[in-house]
Amino acid sequence: MHKNRILIVCPDASGLALLTSMLKSLGHVIDEAPNDRTALRLLERDPADLVLASVDPGDSDCLELLSYVRRKHARTPVVLMFPRLHAERAKEATKQGAAAVLRYPAPAAELRAAVLQALEQNADRRPSSASFASGGPLDPASGSRPGFGGGPGASNASVASDSSYSAYQGSDGPAAEALAEHVGTAPIDQAADRDFVGADPCLRQILGLAGSLAASSATVLIEGEPGTGKSELALRLHLGAGHGDRPFVALHAAELIESSAGDAQDGPASPQKNLGLEWTNKLARAAGGTLFIEEVGALDSQLQLQLLREIQLQDMEAASGRSGGYRRAMARIILSTSEDLGSLVEQGRFRQELHQRISSLRLAMPPLRHRGHDVELLAEHFRSKFAEQFDRNVAGFTRDALEVLQRHDWPGNVRELQGVVQRAVVLCHGPRITATHLGPILNPHRGGRGARTNNGRPHLPMGIRPLKEALEEPEKQIIIQALQALNWNRQETARMLDINRTTLYKKMKKYGLLVDEPMWVD
Repeated sequence: MHKNRILIVCPDASGLALLTSMLKSLGHVIDEAPNDRTALRLLERDPADLVLASVDPGDSDCLELLSYVRRKHARTPVVLMFPRLHAERAKEATKQGAAAVLRYPAPAAELRAAVLQALEQNADRRPSSASFASGGPLDPASGSRPGFGGGPGASNASVASDSSYSAYQGSDGPAAEALAEHVGTAPIDQAADRDFVGADPCLRQILGLAGSLAASSATVLIEGEPGTGKSELALRLHLGAGHGDRPFVALHAAELIESSAGDAQDGPASPQKNLGLEWTNKLARAAGGTLFIEEVGALDSQLQLQLLREIQLQDMEAASGRSGGYRRAMARIILSTSEDLGSLVEQGRFRQELHQRISSLRLAMPPLRHRGHDVELLAEHFRSKFAEQFDRNVAGFTRDALEVLQRHDWPGNVRELQGVVQRAVVLCHGPRITATHLGPILNPHRGGRGARTNNGRPHLPMGIRPLKEALEEPEKQIIIQALQALNWNRQETARMLDINRTTLYKKMKKYGLLVDEPMWVD
């Protein structure tokens, strides 16, 4: 595998470390710069294959680095990250040649997909990309650059690739208020298979069914507890259809509602109208690719109706064939839920007709506690990954450590196991991870299956209690740093830390971070 050099520019030390950790798993060489001046020195010494820069869109000079790279290193794509919404600055950055403009922080999987998209498109264009590399102006009629895509003779693949390169091209009004979604372009064997380590028969059956459904345009509902891999399965369905060069727009149902609510505060439009505009915007961005809606049960009544109408329209168009005349580019719809939608229907919180429509093709991800030996396989997978990422000489697990892992119930599933192994690798100073390094999962409040005393606490060897308390301190500091970096916005902090908001709330309560805090944004 060719190793590209990625230069990450971020003025915040914790943010710089976070972005580096997110991208290290791609296997490329990472350079870090805390400011533009350092970035310029590094670029002059050794040009990068991609620049990822976190900038403040409110700063009038925030696009200077972009301008410099486009002039001096025209073939190097620049991906910008904005910590807050700024549609005009984002459109300006796109016109100046930014490969993508993302919201900071972005979920790790989506950030990696955007970086891979920019790297792959840049590699594809190098032999004949003089017009694009020069950062020429956008054609006002087509929204494309002269000499690249968009023309009458352009292939469908080129048009789709160019339109997804930046979601801001040709965007105006409320549709431009949300930052660019990310496009998954990694080959399926790299981006999808690596997320499904395990030999459990139920899991392999689900993956087999997903392979059969990948080529279909039918709506699929993915069910499962939080942390079981629903998002990864959705991406697998998208890539399995050979849509690596098409948009994969992922959003949480609650974010769609919050985004439209934010728009309502900025203008006279009604909340219902804003919801309709936001929904139309998401469908347009995913056209020709996949729209993945997480936690569909959180959609309100109006958005449920919009979703139902879209599915009905797609079914009618598919049935009629529409062989003659215009046929719109549709987005395949994939949904996920960790709730029992049947119960929501009984409670009057979910439309029965919509439930019937989306329940015909369901994939149920098994919880980790039901996957037996997969716990050890996954633990070893994460151990190897994080040992390389953090440059630690950790060769494996002791038998007592593996027994502890097998006894645990894993309420947070694969995501929880990944976090536990990551902490253990960081804290391990010997060749193998032992049971003492796994102290956090022995917390009596976590509900493991180990032996317990009369007061509900597990039997622990001498010395574990102080270690557990010591292990909690780094977690507390990480949460505090993330909260401070994001102005105490709990939703964004949960996304950054790859946990759900309920888990974050419980941890904040546990560590006393909910007291006298007046700065809540969400």
